[in-house]
Amino acid sequence: MKISNRLTGKLSIAEFIAEHNHQTSTPSKSHLHRSQRKITLSQAAEMDLAESFGITPKASCELMARRAGGRENLGFIPDDYRNYLHSKRTIQMRTGDTGEVGSGSSL
Repeated sequence: MKISNRLTGKLSIAEFIAEHNHQTSTPSKSHLHRSQRKITLSQAAEMDLAESFGITPKASCELMARRAGGRENLGFIPDDYRNYLHSKRTIQMRTGDTGEVGSGSSL
């Protein structure tokens, strides 16, 4: 595809080659696109509660998927769940929690 700038300042397509386009995904797989995945505030709160009660992310994710009517209706994938928990733990980490690793103190 070539885009050119005409004298009017508007962009227009000058040339389009259909063979260079990739096939779009099927509707049954569209929920896997990054742009279609988002963890809502209520889901994040439920994830936090599950973690505080010691429920594994896999079990919690499966329960949430059942209540939503399937994984495709959940709005995120298990990797997003794990990334959320990892990000939350990283933000909560403080110097005191790490035991000051690498501070040079000896035992």
